[in-house]
Amino acid sequence: LRRSEARYRALVHNALDLISIIDGDGTVLYQSPSMERALGYRAEDRVGRSTFELVHPDDAPMLHGAYREMLEKPGESLRIECRMRHLDGSWRMLESVGINLLDDEAVAGIVVTARDVTDRKKVEEQLVHEALHDVLTGLPNRALFMDRLHRSLDRRSRSNRGCAVLFLDLDRFKMINDSLGHGVGDELLIETSQRLRGCLRPTDTLARLGGDEFAILLEDIDDSNHAVRVAERIGQSLRQPFELQGREVYTTTSIGIAVSGTSRAITAADLLRDADTAMYRAKSRGRAGYAVFDARMHAQVLAQLHLETDLRKALDLWQFEIVYQPIVDLASSAIAGFEAFVRWRHPERGMIMPDEFLPVAEETGLINPIGWRVIEDACTHLRHWRDLDPAYADLFVSVNLSARQFGQQQLVATIDRVLQANHLPGESLALEITEPTVMADPETVLTTLKTLHERGICLCLDDFGTGYSSLRVLHQYPFNQVKIDRWFVRSVGVDPGSNELIEGVLALCHWRQLSTVAEGVETQRQRHTLRTLGCAYAQGYLFSGPVDSTRAEALLRAGTFPEILPDAEPPPPVASAYAPSDLSSSGVDVGTRVMPRDAPSASRPS
Repeated sequence: LRRSEARYRALVHNALDLISIIDGDGTVLYQSPSMERALGYRAEDRVGRSTFELVHPDDAPMLHGAYREMLEKPGESLRIECRMRHLDGSWRMLESVGINLLDDEAVAGIVVTARDVTDRKKVEEQLVHEALHDVLTGLPNRALFMDRLHRSLDRRSRSNRGCAVLFLDLDRFKMINDSLGHGVGDELLIETSQRLRGCLRPTDTLARLGGDEFAILLEDIDDSNHAVRVAERIGQSLRQPFELQGREVYTTTSIGIAVSGTSRAITAADLLRDADTAMYRAKSRGRAGYAVFDARMHAQVLAQLHLETDLRKALDLWQFEIVYQPIVDLASSAIAGFEAFVRWRHPERGMIMPDEFLPVAEETGLINPIGWRVIEDACTHLRHWRDLDPAYADLFVSVNLSARQFGQQQLVATIDRVLQANHLPGESLALEITEPTVMADPETVLTTLKTLHERGICLCLDDFGTGYSSLRVLHQYPFNQVKIDRWFVRSVGVDPGSNELIEGVLALCHWRQLSTVAEGVETQRQRHTLRTLGCAYAQGYLFSGPVDSTRAEALLRAGTFPEILPDAEPPPPVASAYAPSDLSSSGVDVGTRVMPRDAPSASRPS
């Protein structure tokens, strides 16, 4: 018995864990020597003292409750965690297991075995923090934000107070990050988060969702007015310059607002999605602003989603058509070529115009396969037209490239392949590019344009005069041709000021040795005035609207469109079954134009 007791004492005295025996009222009956290593107190100093006097005040109620539970369940063990005060005044987290052996005559107390898990808890808390917070800014991340939003919506269901979500995206952040470096980009995100905090209440939640996207949860609000005021404060704050690594950097933000009382949302994910939808609406309005979500936005998003799904099917089944509008040589009144527009013949909705589906195609990248197919079909038609009659041997085709197409690395290789497949020389093709496409990446565009120009391909600046830097583009880039936007044409022959404006545009093009094409010609007076002012080509409903390839060939064979003097001007003809909006030639439209080979180029004045 003495040897057994000695062995027991040796094990207990040398155990790393704290071992305590406590009586029914919490008084320490026995304390192992490891108490000094764990909490700094000598074991004998703790005997006869209450174990509760070292417990953290916040944990005391929990420990008292656990102790009462052990008293009621003899022989059963209970695991608890609580903070205990170290002799140096710090708090240590102990993980304890207690078992009620008060009825055991050999023990007659509650045996508690405890170990210090402070360091482990710190690591766990750090891992939890990192899992729920953004490393760069220290803000809550998406997971924590969604948890708080979910809890806020639960509380709202039990009260009349609402909440709002603000979804923020920094404008032009990618350009700043790419041009000034990721270090500057990171500093911008950190300082942005600090400014955002300054616009919010302590009870509001600010989170970084990723990249340059932030989200804000505003709780206990009555309506959207509070959220709007916060958005306005944020916009004003972020408009002030940032000092980053010795540079003065400017940025703005687009903000979407969704309010729980007015949004259709019923879940946290829905509310965040609605705020995201509103943010994109704010960006589409010109950025640096905010938009409040309403049900119409959701309907529009669903409609666009359905349109995208149908668009992918249409690409697989090739439900697209190309229709052609003649371009007339104003000097001879003969058809100089055709501009073609891509159309989507939806199996249920009928003909869909480019203004509706091409922006979706551009955003999703589907514009690339559609555009390449149009180039191939246009060159195939050109080959066919050239073979019809020797008189058409000098026709060439012009294709309007979208910004996404122009950004493709295989652009030049694809054009080379299509021309070779149709046995067409480089000068048989012209490419139309809008000014926004040029300005999106000026240096890369210039390099590509020079490569195309070296191949003899005609380069046309589309929608001339609608951008802010058209003169610069004409001067610095190797264009051969200019299309005068219909906005300039509509008052020609009626308003003397419009005549002078057109005359100035034509004089500039002549000086730069550029061929000119006027769009949207609808009256004989416009036609006559443009020809008198020296414009080379025109297209519009005066001659014909867009027609299918069979009608286009018939118009080509028919020859000229005789000019009728303006004083005997008939109404514009009704052209085919396509609406006047078919004439849209925005930067996202894809079109082809066929023109005589002797049309002016960079080396031949128009």
